[in-house]
Amino acid sequence: MKNQSNNAVSLLQNALSMLRDLDLALSKHLQWLKELHRTLICTEAPKPGDLTVDAYRQCCFGKWFYGLPVDLRNSEYSLQGMESPHQDMHDAARKLLLAHQQGQAISAPDYERFMEVAMDFKMALVSCQNHIISQICTVDHLTGAWNRHAMSMRLNEELERSRRSGATCCLSLMDLDHFKQVNDIHGHGAGDDVLRAVARFIKDKIRPYDSFFRFGGEEFMICLPDTGPENAAVILNRLREDLGDFAIPISEDQSLQITASFGITVLDVDEDLEGNFRRADHALLCAKAKGRNQVCYWELTPA
Repeated sequence: MKNQSNNAVSLLQNALSMLRDLDLALSKHLQWLKELHRTLICTEAPKPGDLTVDAYRQCCFGKWFYGLPVDLRNSEYSLQGMESPHQDMHDAARKLLLAHQQGQAISAPDYERFMEVAMDFKMALVSCQNHIISQICTVDHLTGAWNRHAMSMRLNEELERSRRSGATCCLSLMDLDHFKQVNDIHGHGAGDDVLRAVARFIKDKIRPYDSFFRFGGEEFMICLPDTGPENAAVILNRLREDLGDFAIPISEDQSLQITASFGITVLDVDEDLEGNFRRADHALLCAKAKGRNQVCYWELTPA
């Protein structure tokens, strides 16, 4: 069986490795800036590599960046945003260095242009670092769904939006039925495969403005903004039926199917998130009590 049980650790290690590389890139960039200014101020000879048209590929950052596989440069790490400002910065630096080498005065506009693009590159690099840190902090590294930390931030925002606009938002707590049997019969590696496959399936099926979170274990939370309970039930029943028909491969010659139970509640703006979670959990327990593979709605208690 193709075992992916270490996938979460691998993703985290890759992200941390990328952060270390970017920290090193930023350190070398600052060192390069220091040496460039010393060259201009102290009338030293420019380094030949800084005068070439492909200096952006020959510097320490460029060698690292262009040494990465193309798919990684275009990946979720948002590295691509650094390429253009990095090249612009080296082009502007070459213009300053050529003037310096020829004994000409460096014009204020040329220097300001260089500083502008150098700052653009540094900001792009820092933005990339922040993006990776955000992923590490907010994404569940087994399933790719948002984690509990991201869920609290996102749902508190939705709570405030509903208070201001009066829009109805539904929460649904989803639980995979008899998931323990998957681990017991097929092993925890297969259980991880199922969790990943279900998460990908749900994320592909929900609407672009819905949010999907891993609540814990085999439980997931779905936020359905601008949606009443009747429409939420229709959406989730369709999702439930499609999931039941979905064959999940757990080995080269074996797949399994799994169902899920859903509990729905309307996001109550007069309660905190924990109170809303409790009502979603009550609705989920109701779905399980009715035999699982159900969608149940827990109504707000009248004041």
